Amino acid sequence: MDDKVIQEEPPLVLVQTWYELLLNGEDKQSRRHAEKMLMGAFGTQEAVANYLKKHNIIE
Repeated sequence: MDDKVIQEEPPLVLVQTWYELLLNGEDKQSRRHAEKMLMGAFGTQEAVANYLKKHNIIE
């Protein structure tokens, strides 16, 4: 049996929501929460950026 853990990407619409909230959240708490969710899903800012680029959300 293979013990490797396969980590799936979160749904695109969810990542888009977190990213929009991070950029445009009404208050600091909501922006922090969005950042926490993105970092929890991807682990690093670089991984978040790579995902956003891959899906043409950022250049």
